[in-house]
Amino acid sequence: MKNILYATDFSKNAENAFMFALKLAEKNHTDLTMLHIFENRTVWAYPSSMDPFEMKREAIKAWKNQLQKLFEQYQTDVKVSYLAVEHSSVVKGILSVIRKHDPELIVTGTRGKSKVKEVIMGSTTKALVKKSPIPVLAIPEHAVYKGFKDILYTSDFQDTDIQAIEQMIDIVKLYKPEIRLVHVSNFDNFKGYEKMEWFEELLKENIDYQKITFQLLLSYNILDRLKSYMKQFEFDMLVMLEKEREGIFDELFHYDLVRKMEFHSKIPILSFNEYYLRTMTNQDAEKTGGIKQEI
Repeated sequence: MKNILYATDFSKNAENAFMFALKLAEKNHTDLTMLHIFENRTVWAYPSSMDPFEMKREAIKAWKNQLQKLFEQYQTDVKVSYLAVEHSSVVKGILSVIRKHDPELIVTGTRGKSKVKEVIMGSTTKALVKKSPIPVLAIPEHAVYKGFKDILYTSDFQDTDIQAIEQMIDIVKLYKPEIRLVHVSNFDNFKGYEKMEWFEELLKENIDYQKITFQLLLSYNILDRLKSYMKQFEFDMLVMLEKEREGIFDELFHYDLVRKMEFHSKIPILSFNEYYLRTMTNQDAEKTGGIKQEI
């Protein structure tokens, strides 16, 4: 990674998320971009000038100062830049920054300053999971940074899982984590073990990382089974793939699962968007002038 994007609304949860963004930047020796999106009406809090453009400049300067104050609370040699962007939509504002600055990862909290802000920030995080072209690391309110030694990846045994796992390893490989790859299947799906064996071989062919284990869990309630499984072990990160809705099996496994787990978990959730993973694969194939190969 070269650049991590951290988005904040200056809430307590967002400041907690900053610790994760900063530690990841330190560990990976990457630059850090700190971002705050403010709404149009915010500029009217700066009445020192009647010129709306001047008021906007004053607002941007003030928010950048806030970002700098947050950063300067920590002793670190991470190279940082500050962005304050005016936009009526937090999600669209963040996505515009992603397109312009091309970071490899975005880190954000899942709660805001107040009851209203919690709804806004929560919906912002869910929308980012659904729309972001880069991985989203969502930090729950009570998450505590302990590094990333034990990681749970929930898999549907698809080709895009390979791409997501590859990117995940690139983000956390310096922690040398144990990665537990788990698939939850209902009791009627007797092909689960066969598919797991197939996927394990596929993974070994495409990814050179030895500390990965596989497990199949059987349950009719996927969300409850995952929650109970997570209680058995002390994972430092949950990784999930936001699926494109293509079939009954995909919908069964991924029906709002990423966005639901975000609020049931006390550990960070790293999510990938399948649509953008497939888009990247197609673009790479076009650049090389070849035909896309199925992984």
